[in-house]
Parts: sequence; structure tokens; C-alpha cells
Amino acid sequence: MTNADPGTPGHAGRGSPHVGLILALTIRGLSVGNYPDMTRVAQTAESHGFDSVWLCDHFLTLSPDDYVRDAGITDDANGDAPAAQGPSSIPLLECWTALSALSRDTTSLRLGTSVLCNSYRYPAVLAKMAATLDVISGGRVDLGLGAGWFQQEFEAYGIPFPSTGDRVSALAESLQVMRSVWTEANPRFSGDFYTIDGAICDPPPVQKPHPPLWIGGEGLRVNRIAVRHANGVNVRWWPAEKCAERRALLDRECEAIDRDPSTLELSVTTLLAPTASPTVQQQLRARFKSIPESGLITGSADACLERIREYRAAGINHFLFTIPDVADSDYLDVVGEQILPHLGTTRAPSPA
Repeated sequence: MTNADPGTPGHAGRGSPHVGLILALTIRGLSVGNYPDMTRVAQTAESHGFDSVWLCDHFLTLSPDDYVRDAGITDDANGDAPAAQGPSSIPLLECWTALSALSRDTTSLRLGTSVLCNSYRYPAVLAKMAATLDVISGGRVDLGLGAGWFQQEFEAYGIPFPSTGDRVSALAESLQVMRSVWTEANPRFSGDFYTIDGAICDPPPVQKPHPPLWIGGEGLRVNRIAVRHANGVNVRWWPAEKCAERRALLDRECEAIDRDPSTLELSVTTLLAPTASPTVQQQLRARFKSIPESGLITGSADACLERIREYRAAGINHFLFTIPDVADSDYLDVVGEQILPHLGTTRAPSPA
């Protein structure tokens, strides 16, 4: 397998869309903090025809305003976010442990990470972990990886926090290490950040040539790394027109290295809350003000469908939706009963 051909199936915007549900983000109201609720929500999503569930990879959890300030995601002209209200910590289950449990409590949902912080685990060990879960789950793992950004979390847990450039360069090496561990009989790699010598993975992952590798991030350098070494790219909160521009750029980057653009998926994360009440819509926008307006899909089920179709026309075929208060509201049922049936979704069978 060459760098230009990581073996990705499908293309954004073609065929039936893939619809995933994010069960945990570090934004209050967008995380299921206990396992019984997480199981119930995942099983409900499965019954409605969702294709996958996804968990983030954070240890310290924050209020929305803390999160947006530390992440540098703000529409404020001065780059400032309002002070947090109330305690900043929210319950958040560790990603890999929770996904392993969900692999036994679900049957067909794919299990994704959106996204793992590369610095938190050595890539050869991460590859072994993912291969094990792929075996246990019958080939249902999607591995999303990012360079990491949350310096406070690194420092709190005693993890070195390199420069942005080094974190991104290490991410590129990690992708190569993991693919080597998954696909080679005697994996070897020597780079600036990682070296392996015979990191054999037995049993290997069920999925061939390996579980899909996703990159989370909007930066051009990170996206170009995905073009060479990953199966897909996920961006957050972008409007359809911006996704269309990035899809075109990714296609050009693929063609420049003789990679078939149809082998690189582009995914988008948005908040989805179908409600016809203008009052509730306004409350949602005020409550989740840390998310750009373009990242909220709300309104009637028909209005939400129209927004999703705009993304599909822009070349997006892979959606990761975060639903407010998903364990306690009726939004999930509304999506499952009034939106998914009109998208033509068909869950792909798990590999044998």
C-alpha cells in the first residue's frame, strides 16, 4: 500500500450517507456522563438506524465558555469569551474503556474516536489497542486522531506539550506507524519522533487493509497529512459552502500525488436539534453560543433535512451529529423517525 492509497472505500457525497452520533464532547449538554445512559442512547441510536457512535478523548472537562476560550474558537472580534458560569468540570468517561464496553452492548454500530490526542498514547500501542477492539467488535472500529491542543490537560496529567509544529509532525509519523503495525508481518519504522522494530500485531485487525483512519482538524497542513496517510478528514461546525471549498482542495491535493480523490472522505460535525419552536431554537443558540451559528442545525425536521441536503450537495456524505441532552430529550427519536428515513441511510454490514 502506497502513501497515496490508504485503502479508503467510498467518496463523500456519493451513495447513501453515513450518520454518526457523538456521545461525548467537552461542552456541557453534549456529553453523556454515565455508562447506563450511554448504553441506552447507543442502543436507541442503533434501533433508529444510525451508523456509528463516537467519543472524544479528554480527561479534564470544561464548561462551554472555558472550552471555547482555551480552544481559541470564538466569533468575538477581540478573541475573548465570557467567563464560565458554575463549576467547569463535567463527567466524562475515558474513551477507549467506554468504547470497549459499547462493543459488547451494541451489535452493528461502528465505534469511533473523535478524536484521540496523538500525544496521549504511543502509536504502536494505540495500533494494538485498536486491533484488539476491532477483533472484539467484529470489525467495527473507526480511529480518529488529532495533534492535540489542550495544554492545561497535558500539564495536569504530566504529559509533555511539544510545539504545534512538532505535534503535527508526530501525528504524521503516528499514522505511518499504525498502518505498518496493522499491515506488515515485521513492522519497522524509524522517524524523528517514533521508532519501532518488529512491533507485531497478533491478532491483526478484522478490517482489511486496516480500520479506517480519520484526521480531525481544519488546518491545511493537517489535511495534507490526511491526504497522504489517512482515510478521511473531519471538520467541525463548518457551513456547507466552506465544506465544498475544502472538498475541492482535498481533491486537488489527492490528484497531485496520484491518489484517487474518491478514496478520501470528508466528514462534518454539527449540532442537530430538530424543533419547530422559535423560542427553543433561540434558547439553543444562546446556550451553545460557543459553537458558530453555521454549526447548528435546528428548526423543524424538514428544515433540518434541507440543511443536511445542502451538505450532501457540497460533497459531504459522512455526518457526525451531536444532539443536546441526548439522554433526556426527544431529539434522538425525532431524528430517527423524521430525518433518517428521508436520507436514504443504509448501515453497512460489519466485516466478517
